Amino acid sequence: MSAHESSWTLRRLHAGELPTQEANRVREHAEACEACGATLRSFADAQAAFEAEVPFESFEAGVERARARQASSKESATRAQWVRPLMAVAASVVVLVLARPLLETGGRTDPTQPPVAGNRIKGGAGAELRIGGGVDPQRVAGTEAPEALQPGERVRLGYTADAFRYVAALSVDAQGEVTPLYPESGDSLAVEPGAGQHWLPESVEFTGAGAERVVLVLTDAPVSMEALSDAARKSFVAAGRDVTRMAPLDVAGTQTQWILLKP
Repeated sequence: MSAHESSWTLRRLHAGELPTQEANRVREHAEACEACGATLRSFADAQAAFEAEVPFESFEAGVERARARQASSKESATRAQWVRPLMAVAASVVVLVLARPLLETGGRTDPTQPPVAGNRIKGGAGAELRIGGGVDPQRVAGTEAPEALQPGERVRLGYTADAFRYVAALSVDAQGEVTPLYPESGDSLAVEPGAGQHWLPESVEFTGAGAERVVLVLTDAPVSMEALSDAARKSFVAAGRDVTRMAPLDVAGTQTQWILLKP
């Protein structure tokens, strides 16, 4: 047996993911072992550093916009109640909220270099979706499987543009309603100048329940949100109206997609 706990085991302890008996054993070991104790403390230090680097700013005006959308979607939400929980979801509602800083760095071994949980295409281009604000440990969402959200959790979208010049994002709920996120209308946004990762403004909270697909698109030329929304609707219909089975949108550029399961 190794004299030290693995980094993965210590990270699961930090995240509160170990069963009680194992958590007690590992915690006792970390308290007595200088190396494991230092590793465990490094996770907390990395979280604090990341929270300082990537704040989730406030934007209270979005609350009223979300309430209006929620009211307009009430009828379609009622029709969806008979569907199984994964698919029973009110029309997409987004809230930009007053939020404390969020998020740590997921399952990496190096606490100073957060991973990008998205596509890496055209050199260093990629995208990342980060989740935080609830009672669960803050984390980076993966693209290979649905990511469950807990009550009160919010997301923030980041991107590395590389040679691409424009960025846009939208979401699609289980009823096929498309919500433009960045921007809300008009053409896609010019990427931020400079190399490395940039963050789209404010944090986003999805209301309702069930599945929500989030799509971030990087392009060489601007594209209208109307065109992107139309492509999303077509993909939804082509998938048999199953938001979890949608194909990539038929648009130029590269895109990253995540499936979130709202509580």
